[in-house]
Amino acid sequence: MKVLFFSILIPALLPVVLVLFYVWHKDKNEREPMSVILLTVFFGAVVSFVAGPVELAIEKLLVLFLNIDSVGYSLVENFFGVALVEEFLKWLIIMIFIWQNKNFDHSYDAIVYTVASSLGFAAAENIGYIIAYGKSVAISRALFAIPGHASFGVFMGYFVAKAKLASVNGRPRGAKLLLSVAVPTMVHGIYDFLLSPAAETLSFSGFFTAYVIVVDVASFFLIRSQFKNDRVLKEVSE
Repeated sequence: MKVLFFSILIPALLPVVLVLFYVWHKDKNEREPMSVILLTVFFGAVVSFVAGPVELAIEKLLVLFLNIDSVGYSLVENFFGVALVEEFLKWLIIMIFIWQNKNFDHSYDAIVYTVASSLGFAAAENIGYIIAYGKSVAISRALFAIPGHASFGVFMGYFVAKAKLASVNGRPRGAKLLLSVAVPTMVHGIYDFLLSPAAETLSFSGFFTAYVIVVDVASFFLIRSQFKNDRVLKEVSE
């Protein structure tokens, strides 16, 4: 049990806990109940097990139409076969369990919950990677994958908040909900593509670290901006 705890759970979950605590603690107006946060994290972890088979099925379908070594295959797989699948599942948790939840009553709450959903997914994924490849991958996952998933969640939360604001004010929310899936999918897709063999062939792989830094910094400032502009949802008008 101690081996499991120190070899797998701590390396896999510590960066997740630290990032989630930062986002949650930033909300000094009215922090979200930890029970709801943990439930969101749990469902985020659950859908990671759904994502795998779906991604595998899409991969098998794609090889019927595209050359597996082609740039086109890599683009479609990373953007639609991986990023869209994962971001949609994380988003679905928010729509099913959080959208109508009474605790979702401030605009900043959207970021707290979408990041929780994303980090739940990342936590389960992290455990899988460490079991498969050992603790050697823990540092790279902590530096890149965990902040990456958190950043995807921040972009999602920004547009979910916009959609909720539109909804409570009786305005159309469809376009904003679409963006709440499309934008993190695009950011996630570029992230994955830059790690692919196709990106290396095109000499794009060298941009990966710079891209991650830009995305993480943008997310950090977006969190600060959204917190500073946090409002009770029913009092906000666009």
